[in-house]
Amino acid sequence: MTESPASAGEEFFAALQELRRATSAVSYATLVRQAAAQQPPLQIGSQRLSDWFGAKAVPTDPAVVRFLVEYLQPKVPRTSGYQQRRLSWWLNLHQTALRQRQANRDGGSLSVVSALSPRRLGLLIDDCDPLVLEVHPAIQVPGVVSVADPADALPAYVLRAHDGRLRDIVDGMLGDGRSQLITLVGGSSTGKTRAGWELAEYLDRKQPGRWRLWHPYDPTRPQSVLAGLQKVGPDTIVWLNEAQDYLMPSDPGLAEKVAAGLRSLLQDPGRGPVLVLATLWPDYWSILTTRPAGASPDVFGQARELLTGTAVTLADAFTPAQIASLAGPDVDARVRYAAQHIEGGRITQYLAGAPELESRYRTAVDSMPGARAILQVAIDARRLGHPLALPHALLEQAAPGYLDDDDWDTLGDDWLESALAYTAQPCKGARGPLTRIRTRPGRPAGDHGQPCYRLADYLEQLGRDERGAVYPPETLWATFAATITDPDLLHNLGRRAEERGRYQHAIWLYNQAARHGDTNALREIVRRRERAGDRVGAETLALRAADDGNTGALVDLALEREYSGDTVSAESMVVRAADFGSTTALVFLAEEIERSGNHVRAEALYRQAADLGSSSGLLGLAKQRDRFGDRTGADALYRQAADLGHFEAVAILAQRLAMYGDRTGAEALYRQGAALGISDALMLGQYVRLDVHAGNAEAVYRQRVDQGDTRAMRDLAEFRNRAGNRTGAEALYRQAIERGDTSALPSLAKLREQAGDRADAEALYRQAIERGDTSALPSLAKLREQAGDRADAEALYRQAIERGDTSALPSLAKLREQAGDTAGASQLRRFGLTGNGKVATSIDFASGSG
Repeated sequence: MTESPASAGEEFFAALQELRRATSAVSYATLVRQAAAQQPPLQIGSQRLSDWFGAKAVPTDPAVVRFLVEYLQPKVPRTSGYQQRRLSWWLNLHQTALRQRQANRDGGSLSVVSALSPRRLGLLIDDCDPLVLEVHPAIQVPGVVSVADPADALPAYVLRAHDGRLRDIVDGMLGDGRSQLITLVGGSSTGKTRAGWELAEYLDRKQPGRWRLWHPYDPTRPQSVLAGLQKVGPDTIVWLNEAQDYLMPSDPGLAEKVAAGLRSLLQDPGRGPVLVLATLWPDYWSILTTRPAGASPDVFGQARELLTGTAVTLADAFTPAQIASLAGPDVDARVRYAAQHIEGGRITQYLAGAPELESRYRTAVDSMPGARAILQVAIDARRLGHPLALPHALLEQAAPGYLDDDDWDTLGDDWLESALAYTAQPCKGARGPLTRIRTRPGRPAGDHGQPCYRLADYLEQLGRDERGAVYPPETLWATFAATITDPDLLHNLGRRAEERGRYQHAIWLYNQAARHGDTNALREIVRRRERAGDRVGAETLALRAADDGNTGALVDLALEREYSGDTVSAESMVVRAADFGSTTALVFLAEEIERSGNHVRAEALYRQAADLGSSSGLLGLAKQRDRFGDRTGADALYRQAADLGHFEAVAILAQRLAMYGDRTGAEALYRQGAALGISDALMLGQYVRLDVHAGNAEAVYRQRVDQGDTRAMRDLAEFRNRAGNRTGAEALYRQAIERGDTSALPSLAKLREQAGDRADAEALYRQAIERGDTSALPSLAKLREQAGDRADAEALYRQAIERGDTSALPSLAKLREQAGDTAGASQLRRFGLTGNGKVATSIDFASGSG
């Protein structure tokens, strides 16, 4: 061997980690058992395996290297691309790495691991401050304990059922060396962050001084985690408190990158074990993990695949038995005091100041109009997607719309200062309802130099529940347009207005986003102009967007005209987009030409798109080869498209490999599909049913169902329903509901509706709505419509509109049309609603604010 000692050590670790990545399906527990079965037996443990694969230590025994190579290399999937190496190569490289380690020790220099390992992210657990990690400090109890000493800021911890599950997961991680994501799901102030902190301390007690905790938040949470993910190494806790701030930022592309990066980290055995600790409210969990209905865009596909199966749910309340156990003199005085004074077992909420926060909010609502206004501005801004920091100008300029004339006239000149002073007052030591964010040294002050404020998260959740069906005043939308400069945020807030049928407010925000450089906002305006009847204006703006490099508006316009029956104009738009080099347009045009029978011209267009890097172009070519019987050529093109990440190509190729009997290749593609965010139901449905060697798809699902995975119950129910087994599907939906998965309620209701039992279906839809699943509103409205109750149907559709259900407004327009109001229905479709909910009669496309 000619490598220098440093390069030999580095190469050994890199090769070992590459082998581990290629065989990640083999657990540490399996390796430990197989090593013990060798002759003579090899005594290795999970921790040693973690050290070797994590580049922390070089195995001293060549027999260990021989075992790892001879056992793992034959298990590498054929389709993985891994390059097999001779055993002699491994053993020679291992000996060189060992010599280097010895030389470094003898010379007093850094070891192989120290020389090669980068500086670790995060702090040792002992060096972390739980308050900095956003654990709620406890309220002050009169005459009991002062929180001046940081050590007293948190009361003694009371173990609950979820803590046992958390520790079991961590113990399993330490046993097999596989990285884990745990998502603590619970309402505000139910103890999620504190439970995460206690788990971090438990891990530190199990392996003292070994683990570090990394809390990414600067400059923004998603930017910070994305920038640092590649540096995360073994024995690191990634702390994602309020995980919606990481997985649901205003830029959807950034959100998907964060989720994909976390998935890659968790699936990389060479960087494990890593523990990702996340917290989420149930509403956010539902948004991130529920598959969108119909043709709605799958914005959170990566996040759904990341989070599925990771939830540990925290109960809102302590049980009576737990409360009774907190009366003794050895119990922390604050916990004992809370147990004596709360109702309904909500001890963690009481300790976090929730009752006092709610009391302060109710007082403002009833008798303090200025404070009520700024709190409701803050609540509405946050529920619509505004970042955590709320600028002073937003509160000041939007608040007047929340006040009627009488309230406005009674306010003093210093009303805003008085309101902010009231909302900033601490609640028995906990953060007040709306408090100023203190700027850290060396950081710019607030938003463009102005102070920013943070809404207490308990009030944020309370406000979401109480104001979810309230459309905010026009002043809020005008202030968004006038004060925000982030184009992604403007675009997303515009979507929130459009989802609620307020197209004029959406246009204000899209115009501002476009002025700040967002060409995708131009696409939104083009679509709204076209639907409002301004075809010339839509074309002009679409061409402007194309000149700016975004041909999507022309393709959107082509689709709009295709759906309206104007195929000549649609093809004209596609040709224009293709002239600008749009691969989407080229594929679209190729499909149209192929349908007309001109396969040669279609192939040329598919090829042109493929040469420009379009995976859809490759897919089109593959399907053509398939139709003409060129299986080999089709497979090669499917493979190229799959390698570029085209989800349909992955699914089709997996299906074909399964049909050819290549189970290993099909399973490898299934894993690739999972990494792309393709749902289990789609992939299994695509290839398992057609693979006679793959066994029964029911058994594949059943394994996960038996482990209590309620998503698997819903997927298997869907599979059964497609197979005609409605009774079996209903049983699984009911099983999921019994386990607390209320997202199965609408699906069960739909089955009952299809079975003709409308009364049961209506009851299930209402049950879903009562439990917070407002996606059931349009379905219930349709049932009421069919029952002849148009008034109730319209009221339900309007509720759905106010909550952002995009399917509800077209349904409401159709209801109006059936009632004979064709003019009103047309205006509703073209112009949407005014701020106060009346049917709009026009849209001013030139305005950028109110």
